[in-house]
Amino acid sequence: SLERRQACIVKHYLQTWFFVDLASIAPIDTISILTRSEQSKQLKAVKVVRLLRLLKLTRVRRLWRRFEARSSIRYGQLAIVKFIVILFLITHWMANLWAFSLLLVDEHDGVPRWIDSFDERDANLEQKTKDTWWKKYITCFYFASYTMTTVGYGDVGPHNIIETFTVVVMLIVSGFSWAVVLGQVSDIVAHLGHEEQVFRSKMDELNHMMQDRHVDSQLRRRLRIFFFSNKTAQRRGRQRQLIAELSPGLQGEVVMEFNRKWLEKVSLLAKVLFWSESSEHGDMFRAFVVDVSLKLHPSVHAQSEVFGTPHVLYICMLGLVSRKGRVHRTGAVWGADFMLVDSELLEPFESCALTYTELTTLDRSTFMELLKTHTENCPELRQKVRQFCCWLAFQRAFMVEAKSRLARTAFRSSSKLALVS
Repeated sequence: SLERRQACIVKHYLQTWFFVDLASIAPIDTISILTRSEQSKQLKAVKVVRLLRLLKLTRVRRLWRRFEARSSIRYGQLAIVKFIVILFLITHWMANLWAFSLLLVDEHDGVPRWIDSFDERDANLEQKTKDTWWKKYITCFYFASYTMTTVGYGDVGPHNIIETFTVVVMLIVSGFSWAVVLGQVSDIVAHLGHEEQVFRSKMDELNHMMQDRHVDSQLRRRLRIFFFSNKTAQRRGRQRQLIAELSPGLQGEVVMEFNRKWLEKVSLLAKVLFWSESSEHGDMFRAFVVDVSLKLHPSVHAQSEVFGTPHVLYICMLGLVSRKGRVHRTGAVWGADFMLVDSELLEPFESCALTYTELTTLDRSTFMELLKTHTENCPELRQKVRQFCCWLAFQRAFMVEAKSRLARTAFRSSSKLALVS
């Protein structure tokens, strides 16, 4: 973080660069002239201290890292900007070199110069190109730029041997520079769309396979739609690999930031989050939720595909799913009773994908392994989870028994009516 307290900034500066800066701006030449003494001339050795200011250049790398940490620009785009700046800088240097060639040949020697060709064009102008610095610079920059890019209009060119030699140097420098910059930029631009190139290559392989195996046209269309929709899942897979490379602490912060929305929709995990904020063992509860988030498994389903497994928590990340006469949208959660052992107490889990669907799942065995691991450090966690499961099982058993009795009552009533009739 940046230091914004003025007193701390002043104190830090006084302890680091203040005396070096003070010595570097000391007017040694003025003191020597005014005193006119031999001893004062020895003070000129103090000028060497000014070179110490070059040490500040070592801060450039640190400042660049700060910029990288605060900026979200992609490295490919940053490299393109860097090469554009380098290109303009080289063009500026060559423009100055081309202007410098005018100083090597005196205009009174009778030797033709490149700028003399502008006399006819500037005949009716008050400000001539040879007498106006900015017109001269623009003309030199124009010549250097089309020399750099190998366009070569030919309206400006050498008129004597010195200018010819200057142009040869410019051609060598500009040709090498342009080739390097063009090659690097082309490579960067190609890699900016690397993901799209990989996807297109995969689609080409898919089309070749379907053509080679004589796949039905309807199935071909479904396969293409699946792969087009699966691009997001592939990107999220690469993102999971990035998260896996983070430190455990950063992993926890990232997954909590990503998954807090649906965590609060799962009754058990929502209570664990509440315990993490209210209990004295809050850090351990939070660590358990983080590990649960890291163990989530992604799955995808094509349109009209039927799926569903007991004792599995489902989170809909993308698409529409039909289950038990209801339509679940992105962000929906079902199977929150996945930790119960008795399958008769579970809600219906069979689902149908109405569109291409991306899900995140967590099965009971994985959850219980994590619970066992964290119970060693926090026995209170297992106790609270057990209490929650017992209460949920009681509620479900009560509802199952109530529905069973209602069904028996309805059956008896219908039987009596049949006997009476």
